[in-house]
Amino acid sequence: MGVRGLTTYINYNSNSFLHDHNLYDTNLVIDGHSLCAQIYRSTNSFSAFGGDYDRIASYVKAFFKSLKKCNVTPYIIFDGSYETRKLRTAYSRLRSKINGASRLDPVTQGSIQIFPLLLRDVFKEVLDEMNIMYTVCEFEADGEISALARCLNCPVLSYDSDFFIYNVQYIPFNTIDTKPIAVVEGDKRFYALECKIYKVEFLTKHFGGLDKALLPLLATLLGNDYVEKRVFRKFFSQMKMPKGKKRHNDQQRCIHGLFLWLQSETLDSAITKIIGRLKKKEKNKVLNIINESINGYYRKECRSLKFFNLSCDNNTENEILKVKNIDDLEDFSTEVEACDSTHSSDSSDTNDDSNDEFNDGDELLEENDHQLPMWFADLIRLKRVPHCFINLYTHHLHYCSPQAENYTEDDAHLCILPILRFAFDILTDFSFENFMYVSRDRDCNYKRMVIGNDIAIARPLEIPLSELTLDQLHGYFYKFFNEKLPNFDFSVIQLLPSNFQLFALSIIWWVSNCEVHIAQVHSLILCYTYLEAIDEKLGNARGHYHFNNKFSKKLIELKKKPITNAEDIEMLNKNKVQYDDSILAASVLLKYFDLDDSIRKKPKSYDSNRVHVFAQFQCCLQQINSLNVLCGCPFQSTVYSKCYNGIFIYNVSMKLENEMDPVSFIQNHLNGAVSVLCFYKSLLSILNRLFTSMDLSFKQFNPGSKKRRRRKKNAVDEEIAFLIKGFESDVKI
Repeated sequence: MGVRGLTTYINYNSNSFLHDHNLYDTNLVIDGHSLCAQIYRSTNSFSAFGGDYDRIASYVKAFFKSLKKCNVTPYIIFDGSYETRKLRTAYSRLRSKINGASRLDPVTQGSIQIFPLLLRDVFKEVLDEMNIMYTVCEFEADGEISALARCLNCPVLSYDSDFFIYNVQYIPFNTIDTKPIAVVEGDKRFYALECKIYKVEFLTKHFGGLDKALLPLLATLLGNDYVEKRVFRKFFSQMKMPKGKKRHNDQQRCIHGLFLWLQSETLDSAITKIIGRLKKKEKNKVLNIINESINGYYRKECRSLKFFNLSCDNNTENEILKVKNIDDLEDFSTEVEACDSTHSSDSSDTNDDSNDEFNDGDELLEENDHQLPMWFADLIRLKRVPHCFINLYTHHLHYCSPQAENYTEDDAHLCILPILRFAFDILTDFSFENFMYVSRDRDCNYKRMVIGNDIAIARPLEIPLSELTLDQLHGYFYKFFNEKLPNFDFSVIQLLPSNFQLFALSIIWWVSNCEVHIAQVHSLILCYTYLEAIDEKLGNARGHYHFNNKFSKKLIELKKKPITNAEDIEMLNKNKVQYDDSILAASVLLKYFDLDDSIRKKPKSYDSNRVHVFAQFQCCLQQINSLNVLCGCPFQSTVYSKCYNGIFIYNVSMKLENEMDPVSFIQNHLNGAVSVLCFYKSLLSILNRLFTSMDLSFKQFNPGSKKRRRRKKNAVDEEIAFLIKGFESDVKI
């Protein structure tokens, strides 16, 4: 969550607190989730269409190639489960995300920041591909990141104001230039990334030797993950606020005032003056939360060292501050009274008398009370528990991930609730009747759903998760789909390329549980064909007009060649796709990676129904891949960046939905690209075998109809009744 207003305050005074720095020849500890978000913001991707994962992967690779060129070794740490004290914040953020995603379209996507569903997974798959070390914390990672950085005596890269408080070297992401520059120092020549670095010493020196031990107290007073600012309303009502420039709001003046006040205080004297304004029965409670909050910025140990195969060469001990108890602090009472008489009450942060007190610590955020078994903590660290399943274990809770979809329809995640239920049962050894799913509602709020065991399957083995062998875990995966997808034949799907098998299984689940048009299936297969086979030959070539100009002579030559009829040739090996065929196919398909002119001219033509169906598919794809990981990877994981580009899939499906025979259209469209067509049609042929054996049907689409397609109310009611046991209600937290 960070410290509200502190980043803005530091930026206002950047010349004092941020110094120019060249990043090279060093270790670098990276806040994984923060970097993932910041890189995505720089891609200018089409978030209204569900994620251009090939483009995102290219940006991530470029960033880490820049680090490598500068001889910077990254160690990346990701957050794990929500901590109990952050659940309230999680609900608040969810409501905000739902509201933003509901307004997402081609016009607003530039100003509304909604992360696509598979963003973090794509980021991690690039790390795996480039052999970059990372681990996942059991809970929040800030303390672990800081501990590792102190241990390695190296900077932290993030964009979180909490790192202004931790005693670490900190590089805010917005200050780093990701293009390496050549630096010459004497006879030495090297590459470096220009950035700005923050050190606590810069701040304490600026404020005349301010004790750095007081910085966590400042964060506590301003409000952080442990306590909300209004707990200290009495203190702020009597603190003298400095006069500031008109551009500085009350929060900025408050921060500056706290720095000035803390200059002349010790930790104990400051705390005494703060709790002196509280009733006696409240003092212990607030003192305990202050103590916990302050020590939250310190760390006794760093478990990440083990998973990075590192040792701590830095002998600096992690100090744990001990605040005096109430009896000892009472010795300062005379000083507190003197302080009260000298402070004015002109703060703009005053409140009505009726709101001066907090009731039963409503503003004190609940401490984290979850201690994970070591074997399960190690599974998280080793990336064997997918991130989207961790909260199922720690809180018996799963949040939807708001994305581009039709917000007049039901939550796109409802189709994967049986998968979530099975994952929950595996994680908890089939010991609980229900868990809570937090869904989006049609009114752009959220609601809770109790997911009961009526959609569960029987426990395969009476063996706890910690003792299951790899073969037994694999058996769990097969058992689930054999029960939930009648007549599904695993032997058929195993005929497909290994990295397409889970993608195909996701299509089968999607078609079985959602209303899907056959043209939408074709668009997914064609997208995989392009990203997996054509990009393999041509690289990440994008830009329709540039490509056709570059290969204009080659294209004229290729089109003169006689066309071979390859209709009956089965080809499931992408390596057999020919370079020349790839050029022909790319010349006609590249335009689908760009926003269609019809949408540019008429943004209202954006079809949220189509986007909604593909949002459902992404949910299926993520959950099936996550279940695969939890079950020990009986199948090769899908590489999302090589199979899914949202704008391409949207454009192709829009084109094919108006065709009576999508296969004939694609064949005519790719005329001459024989090996590309063979690869595509071979994939389709095996999927068609599964569709036929399972008797799956597809949604009929009338190209001439402009009426909004709505699901029948009875069908929706039946599905909800089948999926959800218990109740659903608005959450008020």
